[in-house]
Amino acid sequence: MDNLLEIMDKESCSKSEVYLYEEEGRWYAYHHSAKSLKKLSEAALKLKEACPFYSVMLEKVEVDLNKLLNGPWFVALCSDTEIMLIKND
Repeated sequence: MDNLLEIMDKESCSKSEVYLYEEEGRWYAYHHSAKSLKKLSEAALKLKEACPFYSVMLEKVEVDLNKLLNGPWFVALCSDTEIMLIKND
């Protein structure tokens, strides 16, 4: 998992982008990305955990990557441990 400070930095600057992070073979979305996926896609499977982060609850959802990529999402950036998606309207 990426450093939570890095994740929060990306999430705070995110407008329409959705960031996914690989952890032990599964993909997760945090905070803004998690909320967006829960509203816009059935690929957000479940709330995995809420992480306390400097007295703020950080939402985290597990993502079905195959289901998500079969939907209206464009992969803008990709690495082995991180994916940035943009909704393709």
